[in-house]
Amino acid sequence: MLFLLSNQILAQSEESGILKTVNDFLDGGTNGNVSQFQGAFVPDAVQRSIGKNGTVIGMTVESLASKLKPGQTMDRQTRIVSWSYAGISAIATTETIYPTSKIVDYLNLLKIGNDWKIVTRVYSRIESDESITSSAGTSSTAVSKPVSTPAPKKKKPEVVIDDGW
Repeated sequence: MLFLLSNQILAQSEESGILKTVNDFLDGGTNGNVSQFQGAFVPDAVQRSIGKNGTVIGMTVESLASKLKPGQTMDRQTRIVSWSYAGISAIATTETIYPTSKIVDYLNLLKIGNDWKIVTRVYSRIESDESITSSAGTSSTAVSKPVSTPAPKKKKPEVVIDDGW
């Protein structure tokens, strides 16, 4: 009973840590709280998307944080669409809705010490009426059947000659 209770407490702790980090990213950005926003990331986190010319673009956390206006609330709504974790890694999908478009973020997190941090962010700007497409839990996955392999053939004993090495 004690084991089950401790596992449940640990799971709740992991969940709250992940959600805190993702909310620091969302709320820090929305409210112009640069330190809250930057604190959600490891300093060298990678952020990537596709630019207008079709090439991969990216920026540092510091560069993105420099676009925030400290203390100024942005006209946007945010939500965590989904999240999951296993061991020390997690993934979260968020949606930020602006008056004319949306940004969908796919965040990869790692547990570093006792804290969850975003290590990569891949994002898309989509139309405001566009929805996120997901197949999580809705598609069937092929289950591979064990393949029986024939027993290895017995080899003739190898004759070893001592050549002095």
